[in-house]
Amino acid sequence: MITQNFYALVLFPYIKYDEKVGNSGYTLIRLEESNFWNIKGVFLCDKNNETYVNFQHRDFSSLPPLPLGEGWSESSKNWHITWDDQDLVVELIKIFTKADTWDFHFFKDKEFYDKIPFWVVLTITSKCNLFCDYCFNDYDYPLKGRNTRKWLWLDDYTAIVDKLHNAGARDIILTGWEPFVAPFFWELMDYLKEKRMFIRINTNGTLLKEKVLERLNENYVVNLMVSMHEFNNKDYFDINRVGAKNTQGLEGIKNFENKFEKKVEELKKVKNFRNLSLDFLTILTPKNILFLEKLYAFTMNNFEIGNWHFFRLYSTGTTKWISRSMINLAVHKLYKLNKVYNTDFKIVDSVPYCITKDTELASKVIDGELSDKHNVKTIITTDGNIQIMSAFDSNLGSIFDHDISEVWKGEYVQKMLNNGFLPDDCQDCKYKETCRGGSRMDANIYNGSYGAFDPLWDVNNKVKA
Repeated sequence: MITQNFYALVLFPYIKYDEKVGNSGYTLIRLEESNFWNIKGVFLCDKNNETYVNFQHRDFSSLPPLPLGEGWSESSKNWHITWDDQDLVVELIKIFTKADTWDFHFFKDKEFYDKIPFWVVLTITSKCNLFCDYCFNDYDYPLKGRNTRKWLWLDDYTAIVDKLHNAGARDIILTGWEPFVAPFFWELMDYLKEKRMFIRINTNGTLLKEKVLERLNENYVVNLMVSMHEFNNKDYFDINRVGAKNTQGLEGIKNFENKFEKKVEELKKVKNFRNLSLDFLTILTPKNILFLEKLYAFTMNNFEIGNWHFFRLYSTGTTKWISRSMINLAVHKLYKLNKVYNTDFKIVDSVPYCITKDTELASKVIDGELSDKHNVKTIITTDGNIQIMSAFDSNLGSIFDHDISEVWKGEYVQKMLNNGFLPDDCQDCKYKETCRGGSRMDANIYNGSYGAFDPLWDVNNKVKA
């Protein structure tokens, strides 16, 4: 959602929705996106007349820069704006010249992002109020250790944020098990806002009560990334039953009997908050694949979501490998559902395009390993360890002891980002640059080498360039 990024990184908090822009008498009421480099801001004046300000990134603009007063346009180093109302833009220019982010440049070539840790997952707690049996965190921290591990504290995380900011990070995903249970959550949110980071929160959604949504909306611009793996109370209960019983006993199980209904009720309210956007995340467990049509219908009928990311199921202490046939089924189902609902949702991690014989179809619903659209490349664990998404089975050093920029520029990360570990048999595939060969981590776990074949591959089905 480029408009959300644009607002968070360029306008907010200097220009807020429904608040007067300086002395102009105008308020920003919405942003429209004609394409990813051309954003239209719609403003409303006291007389209820709408006017427009167009923000165009200069890398894609043929318009020459004009100084203020020589036409209805103004340019900075990276942005070009045009408008209809001079009084409004005089006030805008005052704001932009004071804003340290007016020249922020988030439309760079892909190679730019391969050189810096722009998108970072920051794990801020090892506690969670759920016991989902498919949780990725079970890879590093098994279920039996959940809610007992220590984690870092606010001073540690502000120091980490400083290091990330200095290295070029601007897009932060707060995660954990459940980030809202971190005791310093709101203080860290304030610090991220002060550092002008775009904030995403990866949450199970059960703690997004209305007061929490109101506080988020009033103080931040946030993309909520909510896990959605169920479409009824029974499924939700079953997913948490084993973990709850093992850690909380029979009494703990009762807490999950109507928790899903409450979660849905609160999530429906997100659409009422202008500064909050809602995405869904779903792991492709065998059950989710078999019932994907029901899950899809439930979601589309109940929510307004900006995006929906599907993930391959990793093998952990509590989950087993997803089979090639099941992922193949997921690809075909997702393709059909996107057509039915006129959506463009994708599988965003570590699935090779040759998972199905219909490689062209796969390319329409698989985003590719380490895709920029996935917005997840670097991970900082609750121990302060540095990982990358395609290899979170390996720690690359400590954020406190190592310069993350040097880690990112190092041979291992750059080799991972630039297809350096791909088997020779895949080097001539036409989808190599976007597919990146599926999961290097799973190849390592399964075959003992990052350069080995992904267990889901069938190299006989590769498409030569």
